Amino acid sequence: MSWVYLALIFTAVITNAQGIPPPFDVRIDHYKVETIKDLVINTPRPRLSWKLPNFAERNVQQTAYQIQLKFEIDEWDSGRIDSSRSIHVPCTDKNDLKPSTNYQIRLRIWTTLSNQASLWTEWIQFRTSVFNLHAYIMQLNDQVNWIGSTQIYMNELRKEFNVSSDSPIRTATAYVSGIGYYELYVNGNSTDLSRKLDPGWTTYEKRTLLVSYDLTTTIKAGMNAVGVKLGNGWYSQEQYVPPSASEPNYGPPRLLFVLHIIFENSDDMAIYSDQTWKGRQGSIVHDSVYNGEIVDNRYDRPGWAQVGFNDSLSLWITPEIMPPPVNITANGQMTLQDMPPIRAGPDALHFEIENPSEMKNSYLSKEDFNDIQGARLHDGGILKPISVSTPVLGVHTFDMGQNMVGWCRFHFRGPRGLGIYIRHAEILAQPVVSTHQAYGSIDTQNLRGATQADSYILRGDPNGEIYEPRFTVHGFRFITVFGSPNSLSVNDVECLVVHSETTVKGHFVSTNPIINQIQHNVQWGQLGNSMSLPTDCPQRDERKGWMGDAALTVNEALYNFDLIKFYLNFLNLIGDIQLGDGSIADTVPVTFGGYPADPNWGTALPTITWQLYRHYNDLSIIRDHYSHVRAYVESVRGGYNRTGLARLAYHYGDWVPPPPQRMTNVYLIASYGFLHDVSLLVNMSQAIGFTNDTQAYSAFYLQLAEEFHRVFFTASAGYYADGMQAAQILALALPNVVPVNVRDSVLQHLIQDINSKGNHTSTGIVSTAALYPLLSDNGQHDLAVELVSTITYPSYGYMFNNPYENATTMWELWDAPMEGPGMNSRNHHMFSSIGAWFYSHLAGIDFQSDLILIHPRMLSENKKHLLTKIDCQLSTLYGLVHVSYTRDERDTFANSILLRVSIPSNARAQVIFEPLYPGARCVTIMENHEVIWSIDSKDNSVFHDVNTGLMTRQVGSGDYEYQAFWE
Repeated sequence: MSWVYLALIFTAVITNAQGIPPPFDVRIDHYKVETIKDLVINTPRPRLSWKLPNFAERNVQQTAYQIQLKFEIDEWDSGRIDSSRSIHVPCTDKNDLKPSTNYQIRLRIWTTLSNQASLWTEWIQFRTSVFNLHAYIMQLNDQVNWIGSTQIYMNELRKEFNVSSDSPIRTATAYVSGIGYYELYVNGNSTDLSRKLDPGWTTYEKRTLLVSYDLTTTIKAGMNAVGVKLGNGWYSQEQYVPPSASEPNYGPPRLLFVLHIIFENSDDMAIYSDQTWKGRQGSIVHDSVYNGEIVDNRYDRPGWAQVGFNDSLSLWITPEIMPPPVNITANGQMTLQDMPPIRAGPDALHFEIENPSEMKNSYLSKEDFNDIQGARLHDGGILKPISVSTPVLGVHTFDMGQNMVGWCRFHFRGPRGLGIYIRHAEILAQPVVSTHQAYGSIDTQNLRGATQADSYILRGDPNGEIYEPRFTVHGFRFITVFGSPNSLSVNDVECLVVHSETTVKGHFVSTNPIINQIQHNVQWGQLGNSMSLPTDCPQRDERKGWMGDAALTVNEALYNFDLIKFYLNFLNLIGDIQLGDGSIADTVPVTFGGYPADPNWGTALPTITWQLYRHYNDLSIIRDHYSHVRAYVESVRGGYNRTGLARLAYHYGDWVPPPPQRMTNVYLIASYGFLHDVSLLVNMSQAIGFTNDTQAYSAFYLQLAEEFHRVFFTASAGYYADGMQAAQILALALPNVVPVNVRDSVLQHLIQDINSKGNHTSTGIVSTAALYPLLSDNGQHDLAVELVSTITYPSYGYMFNNPYENATTMWELWDAPMEGPGMNSRNHHMFSSIGAWFYSHLAGIDFQSDLILIHPRMLSENKKHLLTKIDCQLSTLYGLVHVSYTRDERDTFANSILLRVSIPSNARAQVIFEPLYPGARCVTIMENHEVIWSIDSKDNSVFHDVNTGLMTRQVGSGDYEYQAFWE
């Protein structure tokens, strides 16, 4: 947790003479303002969210708020508005914000504790974008051009210009797009050192992203210089390798640049990308997402982006006017990159949770859980190798101890012209069978066509030189350096973790070491595959926006990380490739697979939309994307009308069940995806009040549910399809599909099959995601925890308990060490779906509109040793929710549970106690050592559901400790 966040929480627990502490963690248009240096808002009607301070008193609610806004010479004051609303609150009244304007905003609140207003927040600075950026650029069509070269690899461009000193500069705003990737320099300095691999990957002909920079304090009167480095990125055809969709005809990198300067006297001037710039090929001879960089540092020109630079050794030539990437005739558009960028190192990751090593108010202590294999998220985003070996003379192999995504910063010394070759890999070569000896060499076979190699030629600096890649990214644990003339130590290497900038908002830990390692692997794998869009893997010649992976893990990702802007961008990208009939593809941008998507891949559109709404309680998300979701569901319906469920189109089924298990009925799997999405459409239409759609799709779902059972149920055997686990899981997971009279027998068949396999599953990615919640919600929580605690093949635990390698991220295949290299990533997130179950069922944190549900599922007494204690933190829009329990009899009695719950100010929650074993009844519930309910003296403040045995307590904000006894 950042020191700012800690300070706010600390000061919030006391009310002193200075007044009630101000709200904190303010967000504008979903952006967390304290983590963004230059906040650009791309909507004329943004909304604010904030968190109330934490108070010692309970049930604290906001009663009113006041917002003040300043811009130019104008001010706006909301006055006191009586409302408890603290999320998604309009910044202004009915007036839109002005484009290209600097604003300041602050707020204060009133609470149920006092009629006194809180202190004001500090003034928060933000600026607005040109709201219709595409129209703005098109208006400049005769002046601004995309520039580059078809003759040389022109990856450095520069321009000098003079700024009048007649009047001070009021604002200097730049809009930049360099594709595939770019880095911007002004007067010799990078505008943002940690910002990398910009702009985000899109279907360029449909949407090309521009980034806005505030250069007001950077541009000065007199001569100035702007320099831009370009890289191939995803714009290069080199990244599209078979088997893939048709190659987009993109071509070499190019730059679009607009700098608009406004002076205090209201005069203005503009600098555009045109043929007054000069360009050359710099020290980066070649760069590739898959194949790394070739850098000849002899060609580096220090000061190339400074005023007065003179280069007598290079040929700087006039760039060509290049065609724009956007297809205007196909309604393509240039838009602002409205999401946090990819960053490298410490700036990439922020925290809203306590450091796990400093847990407070928890039943867990450090002695309760073992050390995790791999690096910690709190380690700061720069990792040092844990070891170095020299398997062959002149070859150094470094072990980072963690499968990571990014690149390394090397300190080399050597003569001018010496070449050093660097390769990255996830694994080491296995021992030779005949000798059982391993030689420490890396195994790159699973990279397929990607080399993940960087080549660096030294310029011969006697003080040594630093090499760090710019326009590539690697997925690896091991690095091998060939050709260093000097011995390298671990101090000569440090590796930067790279991913889309985000905030850790969830933490889960327990006394079960298997679960703890899975949680670690889930979080690292999710981060490594968050690269402006959710990718499948970060290392081989793929790294695509596979929709199936995105759909399966979005719930987990939103529990762990604040990724709302990231996924909203992805929803826009899905909309870009949606066809007129509503169909979408298996990958976005479309590079593998094709149209129409497999139903369990296309479900990414409705699933991401619904999960964003569920986690952020923002109805505008559904409203904005409802038409796309509905059109997609109708496109699947069109195929269904031709085939019925019995032959519904599919591509992949329940992908990669563990060998030797085969896949269950593929049409049942496809039908599951279709019914799932129709069900979500019913929920969405209901949420936004589309009554006609709710009625129509509810009736259609009931029709599909009846057909699903009729087509796939094998009445003579009492199970679905061929009796395999996946078929039973998916049927049971769908609402109202399995008739009540056969539901128990289908569930028992599933359980018997799991037991017959020695408590192992035979599931692929689709049914694995549904399995664990299904078991926990249907009286089989013991079995679910036993399954996740298994360490023999196939299981999550086997990934880091096997004789071959110990995973620190999630594998693509259950049996990775035994499979060949063709499709065998060690960092995939499609099986990371289980991470959502840790929060939603083990800790029991869920959401129901603006109500927080706390319902930890309970192991029976004879299985509780599998999960004696848990501790979970989840930062919500209201504040930090904390759940910790113990069933350790050194802390409490048999047949009882001690539960601590913290609910943030202005929030409401239901705390639900579950029977500790079948048939158990609650005897007593104590709250902070006082009896609030007993079997002999029932209190209305606790609701007892006689059918389920659940005990529910409605609470407001505050810290609670409960003890529940059962008999």
